Amino acid sequence: MWNRIIWLFILFLLGRHLCFPTEKNDGNSNVSVPVTSKYLELADSADYFIALENWNRAEEVIIKALRLEPANFTNSLLLANLGLVQTQKGEYSKALESLSSGLSLAPSSTVLLNNRAHTYLLIDSLKSAKNDLDKSLAIDSIQEWTLQTRAFLYLNEKEFSNAVTLFEKIRREFPNNSSVYSGLAAIAESNGEIEKAEENYKEALAINPEDEEAREAYIFLLIDSDHFTEARSAIKDALIQNPENPMYYLLRGYLHKLNYRYDEAQADKKIAISKGIEPAYASQFIP
Repeated sequence: MWNRIIWLFILFLLGRHLCFPTEKNDGNSNVSVPVTSKYLELADSADYFIALENWNRAEEVIIKALRLEPANFTNSLLLANLGLVQTQKGEYSKALESLSSGLSLAPSSTVLLNNRAHTYLLIDSLKSAKNDLDKSLAIDSIQEWTLQTRAFLYLNEKEFSNAVTLFEKIRREFPNNSSVYSGLAAIAESNGEIEKAEENYKEALAINPEDEEAREAYIFLLIDSDHFTEARSAIKDALIQNPENPMYYLLRGYLHKLNYRYDEAQADKKIAISKGIEPAYASQFIP
């Protein structure tokens, strides 16, 4: 149950990370200005296609710009975009190569380090991801996504003291960040402090009622701690808020199964699968 909770939040953070650089130099002073209008035109076109999530065209125009002015220091920004575009396409090896090339030009770029960490996480290369996140935070210690992700990776390794230190920092710097309380709830749950965990999940949802990862984890906690009445009520509210979330049907079915209502459990399992839950995953809760 622990790994499922932590990876639920890590996957949420991966989904949130889409860090296309807008800075002119990302903290690097030795930047040459593009010398041709064509270079700028291609860079603008890349931004346009990225906004449309047309990853193929974005990749095409970025590569054209890089080939047009291969010695331009500003290429570090284009390479940051190229790496993330390739990540969106699932071309992880190419993405890592592009991001590493960018870092050879701008080794202090937090954008490039964060983007490469993001890609490493997607291929489950946790050691490399943690290394890049630590380097990024050493350059700029106040980065919300980077702090969150590093904190949850500490949680994944059950390094609770380090995780709490980062969560407290996030709470001070970003008071509207609901994931802080989700992280603290996960720690409390792991320590058997169920009431404290519940309160932290409630605080996360008070800050952000649309934090579905926190809501799902909260419902799992209620079910696993045999608080079935509260879980039933929470699932009902969740389905009113978002009837298209397949996890809520799986959770309702799981609760039915625990109450020996097998036909209803199987019906909810079918709904969850029809809305996108992997059958193998659903079968872990409702055989």
